[in-house]
Amino acid sequence: MEELARNDGNLPPPLMNEPKKWGPLKKSPFNPLLLQSSFIFKINEEGQIVASISHLPPDTSIESPQELVERVLAKDKETGTFSFEGFKLRYLIQPRPDGEKLLVFLDRSAELATLTQLTMILLAIGGLSLIVLTIISYFLANWAIRPIAKSYELQQQFMADASHELKTPIAVIKTTLEVLTTHPKQTIEASEKWINYLQTESNRMEKLVNDLLFLAKSDSQEMEMTLTPFSLSDALMTAILPLESVAFESHKQLALDIEPELIAYGDVTRIQQVVVILLDNAIKHALDGSTIHISLKRRPSVYELTVQNTGTVIATEDLPKIFDRFYRADASRTRETGGHGLGLAIAKSIITAHHGNIFATSTSSGKTTFVVTLPIKPS
Repeated sequence: MEELARNDGNLPPPLMNEPKKWGPLKKSPFNPLLLQSSFIFKINEEGQIVASISHLPPDTSIESPQELVERVLAKDKETGTFSFEGFKLRYLIQPRPDGEKLLVFLDRSAELATLTQLTMILLAIGGLSLIVLTIISYFLANWAIRPIAKSYELQQQFMADASHELKTPIAVIKTTLEVLTTHPKQTIEASEKWINYLQTESNRMEKLVNDLLFLAKSDSQEMEMTLTPFSLSDALMTAILPLESVAFESHKQLALDIEPELIAYGDVTRIQQVVVILLDNAIKHALDGSTIHISLKRRPSVYELTVQNTGTVIATEDLPKIFDRFYRADASRTRETGGHGLGLAIAKSIITAHHGNIFATSTSSGKTTFVVTLPIKPS
């Protein structure tokens, strides 16, 4: 509009390609298409139109140009926007040295249409983006909260299972005490059977509470371990020997294949606890007259301990779950042997703390094998 005013309503052709200092391309920013929507009035000092130049299409005209000029001059502003006869106009008043003025008008219809179209596009993109972000946020929120929900569910299940396991010894102790109180004059010798019940259930409850405390410390990473180099071969033999008599009384045999002089790094007491758990589990579930095989071998990067027994087949779907707390593949049989379903969970937490791995396999012939791997080099 300023270029039009300086050139009496016309833009000199050389300006179109004349190098200027506008921007890196050194080209005039003037858009020649603006000429097609502009018109100019020259007015004298009295505000009367003395000349006009129109670049509007032939079928477009201003019916009351003098009224348009008067309204513009009444605004008392050199530039601005307003509507007139259905036109959306932008104007510029350019005073001239001779006292006359040039009024340059630009039709804003294309500008407003572009802005409207741009607004609609932005609203559409914004709405679509909002929908996409909402969907993504929904799935991300579900993904983020899933471990929390799973942890809460496991915690609730753990508390329910612990309460259930404690309920039995507490009920036995309470009932036994009621029996004893009904015969207050009986001697200790006469009540020996009931006292033995109390002692058995108290020991059972004490073991359960200790196991629960151990797992709680493991969850909070407060498990106490003394990490030192030790002879893994000797530690296994020390843990296995006391259980030979237990296996013999259960009519089972132990077959050992322990590679000597294997040095590991960790807590020897905890590793022996794992061996006792696995071997005790094998003795309880092995068939009478069968042989339990215990093997310790050095592999390329790990020590491998295996405990194998022949007994009830563990279903494939149960194998990943047997290390869960309170899980029993055969609930009735495990309760008969006095277990709570915590031993394998404790063994897994100990091996995990030593940066090892533990898993089980079971064949259709009833051979169940527990495999423990421990890193040879300290982690």
